[in-house]
Amino acid sequence: MRTALPLPMISATLRWLGMIATGAVILVPFLWSLSTSLKSKQEILRFPPSLVPWSATLDNYISVLSSGFPRYLMNSAIVSLSTVVVVVFVSIHAGYAVARYEFRGKSAMLFLILLGMAMGELATVVPLYFFGSKLGLLDTYLVLILANSAFICPLAIWFMQGYFRSIPRQIEEAAMIDGTSRIGALYRVVLPAAMPGLVTVSLISFVQAWNEFILALVLTSSSKMRTAPVGIHLFMTDYGVEWGSITAAGIISILPVLILFMLLQRHFVRGLTAGATTGL
Repeated sequence: MRTALPLPMISATLRWLGMIATGAVILVPFLWSLSTSLKSKQEILRFPPSLVPWSATLDNYISVLSSGFPRYLMNSAIVSLSTVVVVVFVSIHAGYAVARYEFRGKSAMLFLILLGMAMGELATVVPLYFFGSKLGLLDTYLVLILANSAFICPLAIWFMQGYFRSIPRQIEEAAMIDGTSRIGALYRVVLPAAMPGLVTVSLISFVQAWNEFILALVLTSSSKMRTAPVGIHLFMTDYGVEWGSITAAGIISILPVLILFMLLQRHFVRGLTAGATTGL
């Protein structure tokens, strides 16, 4: 007589299978790119393709790093870090105001924030181009920083207002009773308690700005202002696709994000789970 498997064991097995399948979907393209970046041009074009390089070489990485790609990485770093500063500053104050104050037009403002989250880059890139052209900001760091911040701020504000709502009012009220001002209580008491949320917003903002392609392609024109995603796109030429260089550049551009996530993953997970999804 067969014994039926207990429900918890079936549930755990299904979870593990789901995690393995998800991991495979994520890891297989990455491993294939890594393998391709270590192959010679002849081996890349060989059929059938091999997952493991027969003779690994760093020629693709040397070629990428000896081109203008390091400059593109520096541009991406400047734009991404500056965007993080702007987004964190705006989301802290706007999110705190929404979480702690009741004022006329609050619902309308929250609706506009949600509307900003729904607006896609393709729908606004042409107006942004003419806006930057009129102000003389095209092909500058400033236009990329402002454009990226405008798209990321709605999500960051919504996230931070939810996180601030999860922090008890009593801790800042106690600080204000002791003589601290409202802004002093925010910076001295509330922000240290909201550090996981700030780390999460910072990491999301950095990744979004680092990976952004459409705005960087349209709002910049000179080689000195190109960012890493645009630089990777340039390896697709009229004479063919340089697969070795594309994959090598892609692996190099992943490393800063990967290192940041490894350093901040503990705070990132806490920021996502510890009250960051608190509702209105």
